[in-house]
Amino acid sequence: MDTKARLALSLFALCALTACGDNPDELFQKAQQSFAVQDFQGARGTLIAALAEKPADPAMLTLLVRSQIGLGDVEGAERSLDRLAQKDVPRATMQRLKAHVSLLKGDPQGAIGLLGNDCTTEAWLIRAEANVSLGDDASAREAFERGMETGNDMALAASYARFALRHDNVVLARKIVQRMKAISSDAFETLALGAAVTAAQGRTDEAISAYRLVIEKHSQRVEPYLSLAYLLDAQGKLDEASKLVTDAEKLDPGNAEAEELKYLLLAEKGEWEKIRIDLQSRESSLDPTSGLGLRYAEALLRLGFAQQARMMFKRAALLLPGNPYTQMMLGEAQLASGDPDGAWQTLKPLAASTLARPEVLESAEKAARVSGAPEADTLRARLDPAKLKNVMTYVERGDAAIMRQDWRAAIDVYGKLLQRGEDPEVLKRLALASSGLGRPQEAIRYADRALACAPDNSDYLYLAGSIRLKANQDLSKALQLLSAAASGDPRNPVIAQDLKKAEAAAG
Repeated sequence: MDTKARLALSLFALCALTACGDNPDELFQKAQQSFAVQDFQGARGTLIAALAEKPADPAMLTLLVRSQIGLGDVEGAERSLDRLAQKDVPRATMQRLKAHVSLLKGDPQGAIGLLGNDCTTEAWLIRAEANVSLGDDASAREAFERGMETGNDMALAASYARFALRHDNVVLARKIVQRMKAISSDAFETLALGAAVTAAQGRTDEAISAYRLVIEKHSQRVEPYLSLAYLLDAQGKLDEASKLVTDAEKLDPGNAEAEELKYLLLAEKGEWEKIRIDLQSRESSLDPTSGLGLRYAEALLRLGFAQQARMMFKRAALLLPGNPYTQMMLGEAQLASGDPDGAWQTLKPLAASTLARPEVLESAEKAARVSGAPEADTLRARLDPAKLKNVMTYVERGDAAIMRQDWRAAIDVYGKLLQRGEDPEVLKRLALASSGLGRPQEAIRYADRALACAPDNSDYLYLAGSIRLKANQDLSKALQLLSAAASGDPRNPVIAQDLKKAEAAAG
């Protein structure tokens, strides 16, 4: 049975179940309650049951459209809008609903055009999200602020909080979540975003407890299961994380994120044969840069299929030039398939960094040793347990500081590591920390030094461009750098998004 058939069947079952003993008005009231706490799927099912009895009710149809929009169901929303157009519904309401659908269909300019002079909170939300799609963050933030000034709206506040988190503005996100609590403390978005803010602050144990509460109160939503699984995975609690992923897949069979996380956890457990058996029938259709593609390639490598793994990692490395994992795995595959010289050339740049992890150093040392490179002894010395522990202590402190956005601590750690030599990865982190502290000139200098170490590296090109863009300085140079980064890594969505912003700012 395909996905659409399963969805139709589950909706039919839900409608049948919900209709028992409830009249249409009672069902509508239940749907309103579900919608109020962002249970859009529950609202949609209940409304379908209610509309079976009162098919011409404009209020029910309007809420059905909003529920379908909340679920991202473009086709369903358009069909319901066609039905709603025959009813007596205010024109402004229809225009806002059409604007929402235009956004879902990828037409942000069309969405803005449909709003006219509408100044409701909903209209400001649509403008804000449209400007986010257009890469105009300044206009998006202005629209969010105007909407927040206009009144209390859960959807607007939730979207603004997510916007703040994407821009690493945890203070603003926390402030918005406090406002959301006043609107509806038990709403899904309030609880989920509260947990996300806690996680962004580096308070992992509290975030885990917060996500458990979200699941307790909103057990039919997939998102908190996956968010909690990621946190447990980071703590090494693989079995607990795997159970959550299984629960998520039961709620939403075919969920792509859940499937990728499932195979990531299997890889961390070393269950390579299961990964190979599960995915081998899909080998020809796997995207080599996807989580599934990378896990499958690593499984082949670990199981002794080195040549096959090498071909897959070669494709992935070409498509993801700035990804250190693909480079490391390509080097290991080259070494395993009898090409130590190629392996050394692949692994040498990774091992050169002060921040190189033990597994990178070990693979690089093997490749250097077999290929006869003189750096082999230096790498062996770096693997000395006492020396390695000292460096890794600094690296872990730096990672933790970056995670909790303690920029001063990050500058202290990476400043010490920089004394070991000019290292683009250390300079990159110093640039990010300086930018976080509001020191744009210092951030630009660090970013330019990182780029000078590897002038063609897309990651450092992006860093130098994005730092300028964020500081609103030297925008023509920012555009030039980001264009070069996008040329080198055309599939990178983060680079593409900032390039769009730079084009808007410069033009």
